[in-house]
Amino acid sequence: MAALAEYVADWAPGPVEETDRIGAWAVQAFADLLDRPAPAGDGVLPPLWHRFSFLERAAQHELGEDGHVRESHFLPPIPDRRRMFAGGRLEWHAPVGVGDEVVRRSAIASMTPKSGRSGEMLFVTLRHEFRRGGVLLLTEEEDLVYRQQKPGEGRRVEAAVAAEPGPHTADGPWTARLQPDEVMLFRFSALTYNAHRIHHDFPYVTRVEGFPGLV
Repeated sequence: MAALAEYVADWAPGPVEETDRIGAWAVQAFADLLDRPAPAGDGVLPPLWHRFSFLERAAQHELGEDGHVRESHFLPPIPDRRRMFAGGRLEWHAPVGVGDEVVRRSAIASMTPKSGRSGEMLFVTLRHEFRRGGVLLLTEEEDLVYRQQKPGEGRRVEAAVAAEPGPHTADGPWTARLQPDEVMLFRFSALTYNAHRIHHDFPYVTRVEGFPGLV
């Protein structure tokens, strides 16, 4: 089996720009999911609520065995690829409002192959810039991890545990803890059009991905 670095040696996807309008329905639907009122009457989104726009849509036949889309512009050409979200950062420059038409520019910020006790992995940071009328609203970075695992194979438990983030320690003046159940996870996945099986398929996430429960 070739090293992950060999598969992406010549892979250099260029930036992509997309335009979307911040819709009121998804904002209200997420507020209902949290049993909270919708954002204030000024229509300004709370941080991270822009995530219900710019959704990746795929036909059913374009999904892989794990429920994630098999091919897209920023997915590295790795055979038997598995994808994990490792973290991210968001910088808020100006308010985003319901009804705003926003342009998102996405580009690869960094790509680093690594090897450790959990095997070979490729760390990719994807950077997004959101603008309205040329004004920078948000800068967001996503840290994604890719590895190889053949369909039907179970993941080593120690690899899954090693990839899990540790306990989060908040630095701000307050904290909030949310304990989602299966129904909430299902509704959230539906709202974000996310078909990945780690969010709704308990036998898959425990036997194949090696996690103790739904993610």
